[in-house]
Amino acid sequence: MMKNKIYIRLTLLCMLPLGSWGQTSLTLDEVIRLAQDSAITAFQSRQEYRSRQASYEAFEALRKPQLSLKVVPNYSRIVSDPTRDYVYLRNYDIFSTSAQLRLTQKVLPFGGEAYVGTQAIWSEFFRESASGYPRQFVASPLLVGYSHSLLGYNPFRWEKRVEDQRLLAARRQQEYDLRRIAEEAAIRYFRLARQQRMLQMRQEELMMSDTLLSIAREKATIAIVTLAELHAVELQQQNAANLLAVARQEELKARTELSSFLRIKPTPAALPLLDIPTTPPPTDHTAAEVVGRAVSNSPAYQQQLAELTEARHQEDKTNKERGVNIGVDVNLGLQQVSNTLGSAYKDQRLYALGAVQFTIPLIDHGAAKKRHAAATAWVERQESALLEAERRLAEDATVTLQKLQTYRAMLESTRQTVELAEEAFNETADNYANGLCDINTFTLAQSRWATAYNNYLTVMEDFWTTHYHLQTLIQYE
Repeated sequence: MMKNKIYIRLTLLCMLPLGSWGQTSLTLDEVIRLAQDSAITAFQSRQEYRSRQASYEAFEALRKPQLSLKVVPNYSRIVSDPTRDYVYLRNYDIFSTSAQLRLTQKVLPFGGEAYVGTQAIWSEFFRESASGYPRQFVASPLLVGYSHSLLGYNPFRWEKRVEDQRLLAARRQQEYDLRRIAEEAAIRYFRLARQQRMLQMRQEELMMSDTLLSIAREKATIAIVTLAELHAVELQQQNAANLLAVARQEELKARTELSSFLRIKPTPAALPLLDIPTTPPPTDHTAAEVVGRAVSNSPAYQQQLAELTEARHQEDKTNKERGVNIGVDVNLGLQQVSNTLGSAYKDQRLYALGAVQFTIPLIDHGAAKKRHAAATAWVERQESALLEAERRLAEDATVTLQKLQTYRAMLESTRQTVELAEEAFNETADNYANGLCDINTFTLAQSRWATAYNNYLTVMEDFWTTHYHLQTLIQYE
């Protein structure tokens, strides 16, 4: 009897609480770092942000003074009535080239464009009669002006707001992708940690079942146990073997998933137990704080905000296009015309040109009003989409915080349940070894301990995955 009791207690020594099991060689921080360095999503996110940043820098560069040289060669042939000798009816072959150097600057407060530059035009006339002026130069050494295509409409302010919001959304997206990778890495890490401990528990259960089966068979030879009790022990041993096979498969699956995510070779089967922090991090965030940070850090919300701003931009534009559209282009400069280039730059004359363009939609069958109505409807749609995005984020953040608080309380209660179940199991094992209870009572105590420990591991995994999901939402360090 003492020998049987020693067998059982030696088996129980292998089933110690979680804190005393194995050491780890792969920490959660290392897993997250490897994931963020190797994940395809992280690479794509970095490239997307670089692309958006380059686009934003190009946008900012175009708002600064622009210096351009424009050269336009042109050839034209005018065929008229050869029997008439009017100037405007003569046959002409004309080759001309214009060169313009212009410095432009967008006038951001008003929405127009100011410019200053110089211009020269050379025209060569080819015709049957060489009389007249076969060559002509037009020189404008200096001209300044301002143009505005639609008075009252300033696209530059809208473009700036949209581009700023899109850049912020891209930055938030990159940060969010990294946090999402960390969350996924944590999910796979704690899944493997749980399956490792489940596998070890099933191995210990099988060892204990083998020991009990040996003891029961010894007792059966001297008629201490009944045949039914022996069969019950055999059934328990078979069930333990089946559960161990399932646990091995689940552990292999979790190990393979983690290796695949980290893009490394499959982790060895003898990988030490992954470490689980014994002290849960504090959860002192209020619901309002969590919701506010979730909205502020959400790339989807920032992107939707940019879409709403762009929709309001189009509404403003179509609203101003409904009535009389007024465009202006005024410029002041010096100009002279001569048959030689040098003479064209002499004796310059001051000129002033002003063009005002009125566009009045007399009959457009309501097209301008319909465009404005469509833009207004799209603004309302984007406003509702923004509110919906905010609602979803608030719901996700609030529910996640509630789950985290619940799992925190359950983590402590399930730990206490494991300790109580372990104590009851030890006492039952002593009673069974001393012949004070039957195999059914012992099996029930063992099952209760296994259930309590399984519940604890499940809550542990849920707590940490929920914790990292909250970090993804609120970006707390």
